[in-house]
Order: sequence, then C-alpha cells, then structure tokens
Amino acid sequence: MPEIWLGYGTTDIALDIRFENLYKEITPQVFPLQEDQINYRLQDVPVKDNTLIIVFSCTLATKRVLSSLIDKATNNGASGKIMSPPKLKESINIGNEKWISNSLNCEDFGTLKETMDKFDQTLFVTHSAYDPLFGFEGTPTHLLRNYMKDKMIEAISSRSSNMPSPGNFSEPHRLALSLCEDIDAVSIELLGNSNQISDICWGSINDTFRYTSSKLSERPNIEPQRVKSEIISPGREPFHHSTLSESLNSLWNCMGILGRNGSPILLSESRNGLGSRALEMFVEKKLPNSMSPNEGKYIDGQEHLIFLEAMREKYNLGIVSTLPEYYLTTKLGFQTYASLKQALASLLARHGKTHKVALFSDAHFTLPLIDSNSKDEI
Repeated sequence: MPEIWLGYGTTDIALDIRFENLYKEITPQVFPLQEDQINYRLQDVPVKDNTLIIVFSCTLATKRVLSSLIDKATNNGASGKIMSPPKLKESINIGNEKWISNSLNCEDFGTLKETMDKFDQTLFVTHSAYDPLFGFEGTPTHLLRNYMKDKMIEAISSRSSNMPSPGNFSEPHRLALSLCEDIDAVSIELLGNSNQISDICWGSINDTFRYTSSKLSERPNIEPQRVKSEIISPGREPFHHSTLSESLNSLWNCMGILGRNGSPILLSESRNGLGSRALEMFVEKKLPNSMSPNEGKYIDGQEHLIFLEAMREKYNLGIVSTLPEYYLTTKLGFQTYASLKQALASLLARHGKTHKVALFSDAHFTLPLIDSNSKDEI
C-alpha cells in the first residue's frame, strides 16, 4: 500500500490507498530551469533607481525571481519599493533594507496609477497559472480583479457558460488584454509549479500574458479516460490553502476528466476563512442563490458562486476543511469530511471498492483534459 503525502495548509497529510484504487497521481508537466538559467533570463530586465515592483503571486518560485531582481538592483546601486495586495504582504518581504515591502492599498486603477506615477518605472511580477473565468491567470487578470472591478461585471457577462473554463482563450481573456493595452509598465511572468520555474518571459503586459497563456495552453495533462473520483490538493504552497476562495481555483482546474456524478474532494484548510466577499455574503443570506452579473457591481468571488451552482447539479462535491460544516454543507453544498481517511472511505463506498481515484498534489498549476479521441463516458 503506497503512502502518499498531500499538501494541506502549512503541513502535509498522508493518504493510505491501495495500488488497485490509485488511478495515478497527476502533476504539472515542468522541466525546471537551473539557477544560472534563471539569472540569464532576468539579466536584461531593466531595474532602474526609484522602481516600483508590484508582486501578484507569493510562491517560492516568485520569491526566487524577486530575490534575483533585487540582488541585481542592489549591486547596481538602485533602490525602490516592493508592493503587493494586502493579503500577500507577509509572504513577500525579502528582508532588504533598500527594498521595503509594503501593502498596495489602492481601491481602483486610478489610485494605482497615482502610486505608479510616483516612481520612474513599474515592474509587475506574476506566477502564471490557470483561471476559471479568464482561462489563464497573469498580470492583466490580477489588475482586473484587484483594481478594475467595474470591468469585472463585463468579464463575467461575456463568459460562454456557467461552467469554469480554465485553459481556454475566452472572451474574458480578450477583454483583459484590451483593458491593459496602454498601461506603461514592464511585466515579468513565470511558468512552473509552486517551487520550480520552467520559463520566464518579460516585456509589455500584454505581450508577456499572450506568451504565458500560449505556453500554458500547450501543457495540459491529457488523460485517456474519465475518472469517477478525485482527491485534490492545491499544492504545498500554504497560500493556495489559506481560504476557500483561493482553493476553489484548484477544484475548477481538475473537473475536465471527471465523469458525470463523479466525486471530487478538495483539500482546503482555509485558516483565513472563506476568502471572498461574495462567499461571505452568500452564507450570511445577503445574496440570492443564483447571481446575475447584471445586478449591481462586481462582488469579489462572485464567479465562484456561479460555478458552484452549476457544479452541484453534475457532481458530488466534497471537502476536507476547518471551515464550519454549516457553511460548507447547508449553504455551499459540499459533503464535509473530518479526515482524508474518511473521505477515501466514502469514495470507495459510493463508487465501489475496486474503482480508481485520481490524485492531484499540485492542482493550482495542473490542467487535466480528456483525450479528444477517448470514447470513455463514465
């Protein structure tokens, strides 16, 4: 019996599963760059004096890129400031006296632009991944979600269905590009998993996002058949387990190979709570069950409610989390489990003692898709 360890918040938990019940462990396809290759890719990035670096991701890979940039700038006598959205601030500080890390407390793009104008140059640093609304996550999508919320209603309205669509070049993706066309800044986007870098691209915001989106679209995990059940860990990066909203992105990534009435179980410690205003308002009965994007302004995390409602009709959603069972079960429609062992026992009872479970140990950066030639329709 193999013992597999899966990330859960700041720790790992063991899954004891028989070989005959293990479909496979599906992980991102990463061919990591060596340290000298990373430095070579970054050597021509202009880091002037009085530069603002805005960081939108907090993975170990992001910190490696950030440290390399700061070392280069310090060696050249340049100083500046590192800023990030408030939820990332504690994870970004790299301890350099000349590059202080602060929260980027801007309410909209106007106030963000005012902050950027105080510096001679702005660099954005983002770890690219998949996104259930925009298809791909990059600097433009972070700008929209954080500072162009008036445009998020337009993005949600332009989606093609109520199902999440990670890895697709969608209308929301095109909208994000159009809205960032004229922003004067350099964007650095990296590809890989939580702690490994497979590629780095830098340049204009739109050019880098087009490049990383294209590369991510070429790297799905193609599977020959659908599965009946999945156990999904966002990875070993604690931030991706920190709230339910953040963890849900990993759940949406993994639905492409799940058969109808299948059972995905998400690991989400959620020590920082639900993580979005829309989820909070929904469990507090301040939002209707079905949300129209045309009603009022965008509420952070609104798309997750739309996806959850659609997914509950097709799948048996399960979760291992510290969040109250009342919120998860009664309000959001999850079957809750006290442990991974209990979750696995439930899967075997529901789908049969001989069925095989697909495991995802780094789901935030994984996109499984069914082979187009497959005739499997579980």
